[in-house]
Amino acid sequence: MRQTIFWIVLGLVAEKILQHGLTALLFVININGIGKPDIGNRIPLSDPVMAVLNCIVMGFFILGFWDIRKLRIRGLHLVIILSLFDIIAEFVFHGFGFITISVIVAILLIGFAFTLRSTDLKAS
Repeated sequence: MRQTIFWIVLGLVAEKILQHGLTALLFVININGIGKPDIGNRIPLSDPVMAVLNCIVMGFFILGFWDIRKLRIRGLHLVIILSLFDIIAEFVFHGFGFITISVIVAILLIGFAFTLRSTDLKAS
């Protein structure tokens, strides 16, 4: 069971890495038919600023992925904090109650990371 949760957490973290990487790319490159990401209109930030912010978040998710892969508990703590930040940022940019796939993945990631964390603490 622990091994399954471990791989689910890594898969969800990989999705967050891909999401923030593609979002950063779409803020920089205009692809016909896709357009730039919708960040709402509550906080006006330029596209380059949004690209840099997404790259920073992606970098921290990569660090969390690496730590989890190396079985370091701090990686779980990092992705839990980043997922909470991701949920709050979505609500700040879109308004409370605006549920996106990003929010759903972040909620799942928090739940599975806490489950993995508790199984690791019981095992040690």
